[in-house]
Amino acid sequence: MDMVLNHSYGLSPLVKLYYDESTYKVSDENPWYNVDSPNPDYFWGYDFNHEAQATKDFVDRVNSFWLNEYKVDGFRFDFTKGFTNTEGNGWDYDGARISILKRMADEIWTVNDKAYIILEHFADNSEEKVLANYDMMVWGNITGNYGEAAMGYNENGKSDFNWISHKNRGWNEANLVGYMESHDEERLMFKNLSDGNFAGLYIIQSLNTSLERIELVATFFITVPGPKMIWQFGELGYDYSIDENGRVGNKPIRWDYYTEKNRKKLYNVYSALNHLKTSEPAFSTSDFNMEVSGALKRIELNHSDMDVRIIGNFDVRDGAIDPNFRQTGDWFDYFSGETLNITNVNELITLAPGEYRMYTTKQLETPEIISKIDNSIVIESTTTIYPVPASDFLYASTASEAETTTVFDLNGRIVSHNKARGINEAIDVSGLNSGIYFLKLEFKNAASEFLKFIKK
Repeated sequence: MDMVLNHSYGLSPLVKLYYDESTYKVSDENPWYNVDSPNPDYFWGYDFNHEAQATKDFVDRVNSFWLNEYKVDGFRFDFTKGFTNTEGNGWDYDGARISILKRMADEIWTVNDKAYIILEHFADNSEEKVLANYDMMVWGNITGNYGEAAMGYNENGKSDFNWISHKNRGWNEANLVGYMESHDEERLMFKNLSDGNFAGLYIIQSLNTSLERIELVATFFITVPGPKMIWQFGELGYDYSIDENGRVGNKPIRWDYYTEKNRKKLYNVYSALNHLKTSEPAFSTSDFNMEVSGALKRIELNHSDMDVRIIGNFDVRDGAIDPNFRQTGDWFDYFSGETLNITNVNELITLAPGEYRMYTTKQLETPEIISKIDNSIVIESTTTIYPVPASDFLYASTASEAETTTVFDLNGRIVSHNKARGINEAIDVSGLNSGIYFLKLEFKNAASEFLKFIKK
């Protein structure tokens, strides 16, 4: 649950109870708020006084309510840097703020000792280290460096994303929630297409090359030990600017991206990386190293189960890199399934611009990055749906037996999900409002199909 307890606005009953219309502020008799925020640079609405007992009680009751009544598994707290009465812009180490957050976390963990606590903090690293070591997770904004890496600009260390590593921050615990994109950041694909680098015929501003660059940065993002956040449709190369329809305005929902071959390939790369992240212990190792300051980058993961070497060329020209293999013998290319016999652990490997490889000492199942596209996406529909527009029922006649049917509205919300019964489906749409919807059919051979229909 994304929770805002740093401030509230004028419609809050807590504000209205003690609102002073002569000053347009809360009165000094209110039990919850500071009359004025102690932070002169970052403040919104009415600032909670987190040192007040009434605020502590309110915070604890709100959090326990969501944990008990709605069974949420944790919170992402907005702007926790503001949970203090210490004057200033909040960047410096603040012991009072640490105490406030630890107290709140302890109360949450008395309700659910496994609850996630994620802080949007952005304070001094020495303070974030204390919070992370207390088992709270802290947001890590690395969008600028990953953006430069994706666009192919590496001079003066601008593409150095080593801060994605909790170890490089000096933290003891892997509680850094790193991200390349968020609600506050420009999309990597938009930046690639607008400002990507080029050399000769290698042009990052071309769509397919730009999508391949997102594969490249994703491989050097998800594999770093520690939790990660993937922002909405980033796994499909979403390329609308954050300023589309205004900065906080609605953005287009592009379900059709799943039907584009190279976007689905990117999605499959994300899927394969996430599978490794959650199934292979080497990707949670504490013994890892990152060499990512230049255009040719390397990640080394060492673990008793297997070693991993990830290499990538973030330049727009060919380059050779030393993978720094820890042992001779067979290493396996995860994405191609090929075996590489190593006799010289420092033998250079030449990579084309944008090319990446992942070598492991244990042979893993090769992911179906390319072939999945042909199996799972049907460009020329084999399904007939009728009547169009539909009234009470939508009928789908399929070439093969469907397993499930899912209906989405234009905002991407699931409004119907049912098990299918065969090659002829009757889907009840009588409860839907008039409008445009998408039908997703999933088949037993792992294929899927999206179709648009109108409900009258």
